[in-house]
Amino acid sequence: MAHQDEERERPNDPASGLTLRDGWQTRFEEYAARFRVTFQRADQFLRFRVYLRGLLEPSDRKNVESIAAAAGRVITTEANLAQALQHFVSHSPWDASRLFAAVRRTLAVRADSGAVWVIHDGAFAKKGRHSVGVQPQFARALGKKINCQVGVFVTQVGPAGYFPLTARLYLPAAWLREHGAGTAVPVDARQPASKAEIALRLLDELRGEGEVPAVTGEPGYLEDPGFQEGLQALGGSVRSESAGAVAGAVLRFDWLRNALGLDHFEGRTWHGWHHHVGLVFAAYGFLCSEAGGEEAPPFRSPHLSPL
Repeated sequence: MAHQDEERERPNDPASGLTLRDGWQTRFEEYAARFRVTFQRADQFLRFRVYLRGLLEPSDRKNVESIAAAAGRVITTEANLAQALQHFVSHSPWDASRLFAAVRRTLAVRADSGAVWVIHDGAFAKKGRHSVGVQPQFARALGKKINCQVGVFVTQVGPAGYFPLTARLYLPAAWLREHGAGTAVPVDARQPASKAEIALRLLDELRGEGEVPAVTGEPGYLEDPGFQEGLQALGGSVRSESAGAVAGAVLRFDWLRNALGLDHFEGRTWHGWHHHVGLVFAAYGFLCSEAGGEEAPPFRSPHLSPL
């Protein structure tokens, strides 16, 4: 699969919230190349690059078909691109956690000493009952139950801006009893776990990269009886007064949904959900290098305080 740059610059797309500087195509290729070692096979990396480019192109919907169509208009791609990308995101055996980690390294997020980590829900509205983890659940941002998937997100908010760190899909106990044994869910995710327990597992994984800073989150996490004890065991501490950081993280989560299609993935698999979320994080990482400021990624503000 070869590539070719557009003959002219694509203008910024205010409707989608994306802002790109002149000459961004060359910088995109340089950015994408940093992730080559994340993928074991050359075809996986090439499809990663195409998927990322499709996420950055203007389209009303960021599902696989529109991502393939958008990317195919500006770079040379393989035949049956939508089918190839569908396999890449839903079934190809690459590790989403490696991509999450690669994005964190690329953004050097731990350089922000004034930051706090925020744990919050992310609801993905769904039609039907066939996607992994989907059932009527409480969507905190809407204040009501809807048919949805719910992910646990860990993000960083501080003077250097907003950075998504990692995420994991929550599987309700009732859903696991009905569907868990017959799906391609990893064995270690088939045992019921609360969202607070999932958050602690994610923090434990992040601890392998360095010290855990002050942590805050939505009330459902901070009020969980075992959460503060578990956090202390990991060397972290709760900053319960950081309402502004929580509100900021949820606001930027909505930006990722609207601008980069975080919740537009229409596949049904466990791996597909995590793959798509990781790819959106990677696309956000590129935008962080393109703009910078209070109104564009990474939404940097010298006045931003996690308190």
